[in-house]
Amino acid sequence: MEVTCPTCSATFKVPDTVEVATCPYCGTTFHVHTKETGEHFFFPPMKKDAGGVLLKFLSRQYGAPADITGAKITKKELHWVPVYFFYLHGRSRLWPTVEEVQFMGIPAGSPFKTLLEGYPFPIRGKVFFSEDVVKKGHYYEPEVPKEKAEELARVALINALIGEARQEDKSVSEDELELEVRYLGLVHYPLWELRYEYAGKEYWGYVDGTDGRVISAEYPLESGARKKASAMAMGVIGAGAVLGFIASAIFGTPFGLLGGLIPGAVGAWGIGSKGAVKKRIVSGVIKGRSGNLYFQPI
Repeated sequence: MEVTCPTCSATFKVPDTVEVATCPYCGTTFHVHTKETGEHFFFPPMKKDAGGVLLKFLSRQYGAPADITGAKITKKELHWVPVYFFYLHGRSRLWPTVEEVQFMGIPAGSPFKTLLEGYPFPIRGKVFFSEDVVKKGHYYEPEVPKEKAEELARVALINALIGEARQEDKSVSEDELELEVRYLGLVHYPLWELRYEYAGKEYWGYVDGTDGRVISAEYPLESGARKKASAMAMGVIGAGAVLGFIASAIFGTPFGLLGGLIPGAVGAWGIGSKGAVKKRIVSGVIKGRSGNLYFQPI
């Protein structure tokens, strides 16, 4: 069926069974039949087991033990993190091509505020807040005022516009920018905090409670992988030395040797750094903290 957003009047289709919809254009969440909107929401947690999701993800990482999926989960706690959501639209009055439209979530509290800074929160899928959420996990109240979060969103929008202008070899000033920062509401976002034990040692991980993305986690690097990385590093240095000797012989100068050793050493350091540690920290969020389709600039 087709519904009309009560905020921006956009028309879009939703399944007939849906009672609450989120506008894909302005981010407003409303009741399909009553058109009622709200300012407090939450994302229902995924049904998949967060511990299994984490261990399966880690099993695909470089140098992870083959049997890491059999590790023992020692802690699995659900946290409800408060996040302010904003709709951002900005453009330059001088340069029509300099324009940004995006949604932004700003963590408002909890010990995980820093972990989730800049995180690509989804905008669709949230529902109106229910008091039952407080009983399911650790619930946090906002510590940051809404006005402070709104100012942070505004600064982020300005910086995005300035950055886009620079990419086009243009310059803009804040005075000639048109900015719209619209508050979409407070969302309590589910985050799984996990601890697991492998070979007598404990490791940690954090999993997005909505879709199972691994936000950040550590895992042990098996000894075979460390030895392989060290051997590869030595091989790169050796290859650089051989090429350097050849260049020195051809040109009759010692600079050829240096020219081979320096790139070889740099390459070896990059390879060896993977094997020099006994554990690694990884993230399943594309490019560190981007790539969510809901948050690509329009």
